[in-house]
Amino acid sequence: MNYKLLISILCFLFLHQVSISQTSAEVYFLYPTPGELIAVIDEGQLSFDNKLMNPTENLSKYIDTKSRNLNLGIYMADMAYAAFFSRRTKVLNYLEVIGQLSNYLLISSQIKENLVNDFTENIDNFDSIYHFTNVYYYDIMNELEANNNQNAMTLIIAGAYIECIYIAVNLAGDYEENSALIQKVAEQKYAFNNLVKSCDLHKNNRNLAAILVYLKDIQAIYDMVRLTEGTKREIIRTPDGKIRFKGGPTLKMEKEEFYKLKETISRIRTEIVNNS
Repeated sequence: MNYKLLISILCFLFLHQVSISQTSAEVYFLYPTPGELIAVIDEGQLSFDNKLMNPTENLSKYIDTKSRNLNLGIYMADMAYAAFFSRRTKVLNYLEVIGQLSNYLLISSQIKENLVNDFTENIDNFDSIYHFTNVYYYDIMNELEANNNQNAMTLIIAGAYIECIYIAVNLAGDYEENSALIQKVAEQKYAFNNLVKSCDLHKNNRNLAAILVYLKDIQAIYDMVRLTEGTKREIIRTPDGKIRFKGGPTLKMEKEEFYKLKETISRIRTEIVNNS
C-alpha cells in the first residue's frame, strides 16, 4: 500500500479540532493539514510544477504579522507539496524559511528543535519527511490553540488552503467535465466554508477582517457549486480486497465556476505572496 496515502488516511481520523463559542454553544471546525489536502487532491492526478510554489526569496517581504502568518501557511503547503513528490532540495529550502517565520509565533523552542532534528535525521526517507510535515503542522496548531492564539492559527490555515487550491486549479489545465482533479477541488467546498465561518467569528481582528474579504470572494464561487443527484450509492470490493463507496450525490463544478475560481484564487494568492 502507498505509505503516503496510508498516513493521510490515518491523519484524517485525528483531524485538528478548533473549538470556538457561538451563541453559547461550542462549535468544532475540522481542517486537514496541507500535506493531507495535497494527498487527497493527488487522487486527481496532481503533478509537480516548481513554478507554482512561492519562492523562498520572497521571505524578506513579510515584515508584518498578517503577511508572516499567511505566508507561513503557504510555505507549509509548498513544503508538503515538495515532500509528497520527494523533492529533497526544495524541502530543505522551505524548511529553513518555515523555521524563520515560526520564530515570530508564540510556540516553544522544543517544537522547532524537534522539526529540525526529525527532518535532518530522516532527510533521505521521504515517507518520513512527508509524515513530519503533517506532524509539525499539528504541533504548531495545538500549541497556538493552547496559547489561545486563534488569530494566528486562522491566518496560517487560510494561507495553506489558498495555496493548495491554487496549485490544484493551475495544474488542472483547461476545464474538462469529468476531470478527477477538478472534482477534488469542488469537494473542498464544505471545508472551505468552515474556514470562512471560523474567520468570520474573529473578524474584529484587523488581520482576519482583511483576509475574510479574500475568503468570501472564494466562497462566493463555491456557493455556486451544487450537489448533483448522481447515481445510487453502493459499496464495492476492489480486486485487492479493499472496500470503496461508489456513486451517490456529488459536488459538480461547472466550466464558468472553475475559471472564475482559478482567476480569483490566483489573484488573491499573488497579492498575498507579494504582500501587496
